[in-house]
Amino acid sequence: MNGKYLSALLFLAVSALSALTLLVEAVLQLYGKSICATEGCKIVGQFTRFGDLTMVLLGFGTLALITVLAAQEMRSVGARSEGIINFLLVVSLAGEGFFVGYQLFRLDAVCVFCLGVFGIFVVLGGLRILSGQREVIAGFGALLAVLGLFYLILPAGGTALPRDAKYILFTSADCKYCSEIRRELDEKKIDVRYVAIQEYAATLKNLGIEHVPTLMVNGPREKIFLTGTDAIRRHLLTCEQEQPAPQKKKALPYESRSEKGQVASGQGAGSLNPFSPGSGSSLIFSPLPDTGICKEDIKCD
Repeated sequence: MNGKYLSALLFLAVSALSALTLLVEAVLQLYGKSICATEGCKIVGQFTRFGDLTMVLLGFGTLALITVLAAQEMRSVGARSEGIINFLLVVSLAGEGFFVGYQLFRLDAVCVFCLGVFGIFVVLGGLRILSGQREVIAGFGALLAVLGLFYLILPAGGTALPRDAKYILFTSADCKYCSEIRRELDEKKIDVRYVAIQEYAATLKNLGIEHVPTLMVNGPREKIFLTGTDAIRRHLLTCEQEQPAPQKKKALPYESRSEKGQVASGQGAGSLNPFSPGSGSSLIFSPLPDTGICKEDIKCD
């Protein structure tokens, strides 16, 4: 078997398994479940016009068609099948460039499952090029062009969210809950940047956020938004409880009882990391209505 045949066989296997994965995701979504359980997947799903199930079915249909055409191509070489597969891959790579660019540079949130689908099309495109189909290179060019344009152009109707701080609290001068949570954060000596929500009102509304206080956790892999004092406090408490237990230090003969107590309890400067991702983040992005929030443009005191 030559290299082109092995590339074609691997291409067929990857496309078939990928189509099966998307079919499983579509069935799970019909029952209210999903392979992707991260907060980024939920955020991205809110910005699809007809629901994220539509996007999953679109991806499944594309991969299923590619699989059928690839199987026909292996049985008998046909220029028509080759051209259709290459066309579908070029269009898919350009579309994935838009989808991924929108998540990275507009939503500041990433759907892990969507990145997986993006990786599938990149792998299929690479295998296609290895099998001698140079036309697919145009798809990678379109992918890079769309990503570059998203990076260079700021969102319309809003200001890009700040990135110079790890923790950003959006507040309003007329919100009593903002003053409460700000005082608590200061007492815990947590380094937070305080920003008036009016500066980013349009951008936050695009994300479905219209209330304060809202705390943005500017993590390296995803952005988490905590709206309402109860949601923020719950996250703080969850992260505090998840702190690893400190190793017990063997007491020296000259240590006092008070020093032993401090070591055992783990109390000390810098022992609290309140913004490490916790298991209870699923309820944070959409808190209950009565969790200590104010409308961003309405006085609340």
